[in-house]
Amino acid sequence: MPIRIDTRTSAVVTATIREWARAVHPSGTGSIVPALEPEDMERIFGRIIGELLELAGSEPFPVPAARAIGRQLAEAPFERTRMLAPASRALLGLAPGESGSLIATRWPFIASQAIDSYAEALQQRALAQQERSLSEAVSVRVQEIAALQTRLRHEATHDALTDLANRSLLKERVRMMATDPARGVGLLLIDLDDFKQINDGYGHSVGDEVLVTIAQRLRSACPAETVIARYGGDEFVVALPARRNCLGELAMRVLAALCEPVQTAAGPVPASASVGTAFCPPGRDCDFADLLRSADRAMYSAKTAGKRQFAVSELDPEEVDSGPATARFAAVAG
Repeated sequence: MPIRIDTRTSAVVTATIREWARAVHPSGTGSIVPALEPEDMERIFGRIIGELLELAGSEPFPVPAARAIGRQLAEAPFERTRMLAPASRALLGLAPGESGSLIATRWPFIASQAIDSYAEALQQRALAQQERSLSEAVSVRVQEIAALQTRLRHEATHDALTDLANRSLLKERVRMMATDPARGVGLLLIDLDDFKQINDGYGHSVGDEVLVTIAQRLRSACPAETVIARYGGDEFVVALPARRNCLGELAMRVLAALCEPVQTAAGPVPASASVGTAFCPPGRDCDFADLLRSADRAMYSAKTAGKRQFAVSELDPEEVDSGPATARFAAVAG
């Protein structure tokens, strides 16, 4: 049966509800509240106080039910409402019933249980939010560390100016290519022609612009499986898993890509290169140093023969046994 309250208690409850609603409404204290009209808030607060009054007059002693009502204050539509202080004043300050009556006697305890449960729910929510924030912060930090590690690994294996592979990465990639039983390892050693004259005539900053552009052109000219490295000041090495007959075609593409003038801050700068190629067949132990020396000899042969061309170094087993590698030449038009 619903509890019956006297006229004085009813008036006190009505006044308490209105004061509570005014305390948490934006026009009152400026607290963060949901988009509720004052009459809607009064209706909800009236229901909560009414349920607590029912508990104050019921048996057995309803502590769990009172705490459940208190937890409702931390739920929708009030989950973002800061109203612990106004709720405490409204519930603990209410004095229903005649002095000495069951409701008047039990109300302070019922109200305190509801407020205590509300405060506990707020604390749990704050802790959960703190854990989420901490988890998010840790996640962000982990991502930052992973990004830093990735950047450091990249910097350790790439040239700072051109962002091409450096020597250590080149050697590692060649070692991996040599494990392919179906294809050999092809190497192109590319030396820019007269690069010292560019540095002396235009300055090192323009020389750097030329190197960056040459790196971009090499990326465009080479297949996806290629590793392109800046091996020295004006030397580049291209390595790829390949068959012998593809190296000449690639060398011609590289020469064609590098023969156009480079547009710089100082204007167009002439550019060209000499290329030497070497090939290690599949199934043979691939010594990077030997492969590079062979390509280097072929490159100097091309440069001596007039620059702007490439020389192919033949590394068949019988040639390795019989003497120095031979070379044949091709030049790019222009």
